[in-house]
Amino acid sequence: MALPVIVISLLALIFVFLVSALPLYFAIKFLGGKTTLFKTAFVALISGIIVSAIKFQFKTFGGILAFFVLIWIYHEVFRLKWFKAFVAWILQFVFLAIFYVIALFLIALVVGVSVLGLLL
Repeated sequence: MALPVIVISLLALIFVFLVSALPLYFAIKFLGGKTTLFKTAFVALISGIIVSAIKFQFKTFGGILAFFVLIWIYHEVFRLKWFKAFVAWILQFVFLAIFYVIALFLIALVVGVSVLGLLL
């Protein structure tokens, strides 16, 4: 009986991780980079681990160093120019904000709250 729970939990974790990689995926595709959703999710996982390790190891300048490493990862893995890699980093937050707004409206519709009421 424990095996189905583990399988369902693992599938749910993979689904949530793939959904969380969508903003970066759309940003890369928007800028003409070469990627798939699974590749983007894998890069997000690995880059998250690397960025966390850098920020832990180099406390004072770790954030700045991690930022440049992240841009370098985007540059190399997704075959983007340096400026486009930086723009992809910004765009993923723009797409994330758009997803949050869409989710807010969908939740409001399901709950029965007026969408106009959310805006006012």
